[in-house]
Amino acid sequence: MNQYSDKGVVLRTYKLGEADRIIVIMTQDHGKVRAVAKGVRKTKSKIGARLEVLSHVEVLLYKGKDLDTVNQVELIESSAPLHADLDRLTQGLSMLEAVDLIAEDRQPSPHLYRMLVGALNALAQHASPLVLAAFYWKLLAAEGVCPQMDKCVTCNSEAPLVAFDMIQGGVQCRQCRTGVSISPAAVLLLQQVLGGQLNFALAQSATPATAEITHLATQSMEHHIERRLRSVAMIELG
Repeated sequence: MNQYSDKGVVLRTYKLGEADRIIVIMTQDHGKVRAVAKGVRKTKSKIGARLEVLSHVEVLLYKGKDLDTVNQVELIESSAPLHADLDRLTQGLSMLEAVDLIAEDRQPSPHLYRMLVGALNALAQHASPLVLAAFYWKLLAAEGVCPQMDKCVTCNSEAPLVAFDMIQGGVQCRQCRTGVSISPAAVLLLQQVLGGQLNFALAQSATPATAEITHLATQSMEHHIERRLRSVAMIELG
Protein backbone atom coordinates (compact mmCIF):
# COMPACT_ATOMS: atom_id res chain seq x y z
CA MET A 1 0.00 0.00 0.00
CA ASN A 2 1.25 3.49 -0.85
CA GLN A 3 -0.61 5.09 2.04
CA TYR A 4 0.39 4.42 5.64
CA SER A 5 -0.02 5.90 9.12
CA ASP A 6 2.58 6.21 11.85
CA LYS A 7 3.51 8.14 14.97
CA GLY A 8 6.56 10.33 15.05
CA VAL A 9 8.48 13.34 16.35
CA VAL A 10 9.20 16.24 14.00
CA LEU A 11 13.01 16.57 13.85
CA ARG A 12 13.28 19.54 11.50
CA THR A 13 11.55 21.35 8.68
CA TYR A 14 12.62 23.50 5.74
CA LYS A 15 10.88 25.52 3.08
CA LEU A 16 9.92 24.18 -0.32
CA GLY A 17 8.56 26.53 -2.96
CA GLU A 18 6.22 29.32 -1.91
CA ALA A 19 3.83 27.48 0.41
CA ASP A 20 5.16 23.99 1.18
CA ARG A 21 7.56 22.52 3.72
CA ILE A 22 9.65 19.39 3.84
CA ILE A 23 9.19 17.69 7.19
CA VAL A 24 11.72 15.25 8.65
CA ILE A 25 10.05 12.90 11.15
CA MET A 26 11.47 10.18 13.38
CA THR A 27 8.67 7.63 13.18
CA GLN A 28 7.89 4.61 15.29
CA ASP A 29 7.69 2.00 12.54
CA HIS A 30 9.31 3.48 9.42
CA GLY A 31 12.47 5.11 10.75
CA LYS A 32 13.40 8.62 9.65
CA VAL A 33 10.97 9.83 7.01
CA ARG A 34 11.11 12.91 4.78
CA ALA A 35 7.76 14.17 3.54
CA VAL A 36 6.24 17.19 1.80
CA ALA A 37 3.54 19.05 3.72
CA LYS A 38 1.75 20.99 1.00
CA GLY A 39 0.39 24.46 1.66
CA VAL A 40 1.35 24.52 5.35
CA ARG A 41 3.01 27.95 5.11
CA LYS A 42 -0.30 29.53 4.13
CA THR A 43 -2.06 31.37 6.95
CA LYS A 44 -5.20 29.25 6.53
CA SER A 45 -3.35 25.93 6.83
CA LYS A 46 -4.89 23.71 9.51
CA ILE A 47 -1.94 21.40 9.95
CA GLY A 48 1.01 23.80 9.87
CA ALA A 49 1.00 24.41 13.63
CA ARG A 50 0.87 20.66 14.28
CA LEU A 51 4.09 20.12 12.36
CA GLU A 52 6.35 22.34 14.43
CA VAL A 53 9.76 20.98 15.38
CA LEU A 54 9.55 18.84 18.58
CA SER A 55 5.84 18.04 18.06
CA HIS A 56 4.76 14.44 18.67
CA VAL A 57 2.22 13.59 16.00
CA GLU A 58 0.25 10.86 14.31
CA VAL A 59 0.50 11.23 10.55
CA LEU A 60 -1.11 9.75 7.48
CA LEU A 61 1.44 9.67 4.67
CA TYR A 62 1.45 8.78 0.99
CA LYS A 63 4.66 7.04 0.03
CA GLY A 64 6.70 8.57 -2.78
CA LYS A 65 9.96 7.68 -4.48
CA ASP A 66 12.19 10.15 -2.61
CA LEU A 67 9.75 12.20 -0.55
CA ASP A 68 6.48 11.08 0.99
CA THR A 69 3.46 13.39 1.19
CA VAL A 70 1.65 14.39 4.39
CA ASN A 71 -2.08 13.77 4.00
CA GLN A 72 -3.27 14.18 7.59
CA VAL A 73 -1.81 15.15 10.98
CA GLU A 74 -3.15 14.68 14.50
CA LEU A 75 -1.28 16.13 17.48
CA ILE A 76 -0.33 13.65 20.22
CA GLU A 77 1.84 15.98 22.30
CA SER A 78 2.32 19.69 21.70
CA SER A 79 5.81 21.19 21.67
CA ALA A 80 4.50 24.38 23.33
CA PRO A 81 5.92 23.62 26.82
CA LEU A 82 9.40 23.29 25.35
CA HIS A 83 9.10 26.33 23.06
CA ALA A 84 8.06 28.41 26.09
CA ASP A 85 11.41 27.88 27.84
CA LEU A 86 14.63 28.72 25.99
CA ASP A 87 16.82 26.35 27.99
CA ARG A 88 14.48 23.37 27.51
CA LEU A 89 13.95 24.27 23.87
CA THR A 90 17.69 24.24 23.21
CA GLN A 91 18.11 20.92 25.01
CA GLY A 92 15.21 19.46 23.03
CA LEU A 93 16.77 20.65 19.77
CA SER A 94 20.05 19.03 20.83
CA MET A 95 18.23 15.70 21.24
CA LEU A 96 16.65 16.05 17.81
CA GLU A 97 19.96 16.88 16.16
CA ALA A 98 21.64 13.79 17.60
CA VAL A 99 18.78 11.53 16.51
CA ASP A 100 18.71 13.10 13.05
CA LEU A 101 22.43 12.39 12.61
CA ILE A 102 22.22 8.81 13.90
CA ALA A 103 18.92 7.59 12.39
CA GLU A 104 18.95 6.23 8.86
CA ASP A 105 16.31 7.10 6.26
CA ARG A 106 13.43 4.60 6.13
CA GLN A 107 15.22 2.17 8.46
CA PRO A 108 12.82 1.17 11.29
CA SER A 109 14.25 1.93 14.72
CA PRO A 110 11.40 1.78 17.25
CA HIS A 111 13.76 1.87 20.24
CA LEU A 112 15.20 5.17 19.02
CA TYR A 113 11.70 6.61 18.62
CA ARG A 114 10.74 5.46 22.14
CA MET A 115 13.93 6.89 23.65
CA LEU A 116 13.33 10.26 22.01
CA VAL A 117 9.67 10.46 23.09
CA GLY A 118 10.60 9.49 26.65
CA ALA A 119 13.42 12.02 26.85
CA LEU A 120 11.28 14.87 25.48
CA ASN A 121 8.51 14.05 27.96
CA ALA A 122 11.03 14.04 30.81
CA LEU A 123 12.42 17.36 29.59
CA ALA A 124 8.95 18.93 29.49
CA GLN A 125 8.01 17.67 32.97
CA HIS A 126 11.22 18.06 34.96
CA ALA A 127 13.95 20.64 35.22
CA SER A 128 16.67 18.04 35.76
CA PRO A 129 20.18 19.16 34.79
CA LEU A 130 20.87 15.63 33.55
CA VAL A 131 18.08 15.01 31.03
CA LEU A 132 20.13 15.84 27.93
CA ALA A 133 23.29 14.11 29.18
CA ALA A 134 21.35 10.99 30.17
CA PHE A 135 19.74 10.90 26.72
CA TYR A 136 23.14 11.13 25.04
CA TRP A 137 24.58 8.33 27.20
CA LYS A 138 21.55 6.09 26.61
CA LEU A 139 21.73 6.82 22.90
CA LEU A 140 25.41 5.91 22.80
CA ALA A 141 24.67 2.71 24.70
CA ALA A 142 21.97 1.82 22.16
CA GLU A 143 24.55 2.41 19.43
CA GLY A 144 26.82 -0.15 21.04
CA VAL A 145 29.33 2.26 22.53
CA CYS A 146 28.33 2.15 26.18
CA PRO A 147 31.32 3.13 28.36
CA GLN A 148 32.68 0.70 30.92
CA MET A 149 32.05 2.31 34.31
CA ASP A 150 32.52 -0.34 37.00
CA LYS A 151 36.24 -0.99 36.59
CA CYS A 152 39.24 0.28 34.67
CA VAL A 153 38.70 -0.16 30.94
CA THR A 154 42.42 -0.72 30.43
CA CYS A 155 43.37 -3.23 33.15
CA ASN A 156 39.99 -4.21 34.69
CA SER A 157 41.18 -3.06 38.11
CA GLU A 158 38.59 -1.87 40.63
CA ALA A 159 41.13 0.52 42.13
CA PRO A 160 39.99 4.15 42.51
CA LEU A 161 38.75 5.33 39.10
CA VAL A 162 40.13 8.77 38.35
CA ALA A 163 39.90 9.33 34.58
CA PHE A 164 37.59 8.84 31.61
CA ASP A 165 38.90 8.05 28.13
CA MET A 166 36.22 8.10 25.40
CA ILE A 167 38.55 6.48 22.87
CA GLN A 168 39.37 3.59 25.20
CA GLY A 169 35.70 3.42 26.14
CA GLY A 170 35.38 4.03 29.85
CA VAL A 171 36.90 4.92 33.19
CA GLN A 172 40.52 4.33 34.16
CA CYS A 173 42.56 3.85 37.30
CA ARG A 174 45.47 6.09 38.22
CA GLN A 175 48.13 3.75 36.78
CA CYS A 176 46.44 3.40 33.38
CA ARG A 177 45.22 6.96 33.07
CA THR A 178 45.26 8.46 29.57
CA GLY A 179 41.93 10.33 29.62
CA VAL A 180 40.54 13.37 31.38
CA SER A 181 39.99 13.58 35.12
CA ILE A 182 36.63 12.51 36.50
CA SER A 183 35.48 12.94 40.08
CA PRO A 184 34.13 10.06 42.23
CA ALA A 185 30.74 11.84 42.32
CA ALA A 186 30.60 11.97 38.51
CA VAL A 187 31.58 8.28 38.25
CA LEU A 188 28.73 7.39 40.62
CA LEU A 189 26.21 9.50 38.71
CA LEU A 190 27.18 7.99 35.38
CA GLN A 191 26.97 4.50 36.89
CA GLN A 192 23.42 5.34 37.98
CA VAL A 193 22.43 6.71 34.57
CA LEU A 194 23.69 3.60 32.76
CA GLY A 195 22.99 1.04 35.46
CA GLY A 196 19.23 1.14 35.89
CA GLN A 197 18.94 4.03 38.36
CA LEU A 198 18.08 6.73 35.82
CA ASN A 199 15.14 8.20 37.74
CA PHE A 200 17.30 8.56 40.85
CA ALA A 201 20.00 10.31 38.84
CA LEU A 202 17.49 12.66 37.18
CA ALA A 203 16.23 13.71 40.62
CA GLN A 204 19.64 15.15 41.54
CA SER A 205 20.12 18.91 41.62
CA ALA A 206 22.82 20.69 39.64
CA THR A 207 26.33 20.07 40.99
CA PRO A 208 29.86 20.08 39.57
CA ALA A 209 29.37 16.33 38.98
CA THR A 210 26.28 16.84 36.79
CA ALA A 211 28.24 19.42 34.79
CA GLU A 212 31.12 16.94 34.41
CA ILE A 213 29.08 14.13 32.94
CA THR A 214 27.12 16.54 30.73
CA HIS A 215 30.38 17.78 29.25
CA LEU A 216 31.66 14.22 28.83
CA ALA A 217 28.36 13.15 27.23
CA THR A 218 28.60 15.92 24.65
CA GLN A 219 32.23 15.12 23.86
CA SER A 220 31.45 11.41 23.55
CA MET A 221 28.46 12.03 21.29
CA GLU A 222 30.44 14.35 19.04
CA HIS A 223 33.26 11.81 18.89
CA HIS A 224 30.76 9.12 17.85
CA ILE A 225 29.06 11.16 15.11
CA GLU A 226 32.38 12.74 14.08
CA ARG A 227 31.10 16.30 14.01
CA ARG A 228 30.25 19.25 16.25
CA LEU A 229 26.66 19.52 17.45
CA ARG A 230 25.34 22.95 16.42
CA SER A 231 22.62 23.01 19.07
CA VAL A 232 25.10 22.24 21.84
CA ALA A 233 27.15 25.25 20.74
CA MET A 234 23.98 27.34 21.30
CA ILE A 235 23.74 26.05 24.88
CA GLU A 236 27.38 26.90 25.57
CA LEU A 237 26.97 30.40 24.13
CA GLY A 238 23.89 30.92 26.29
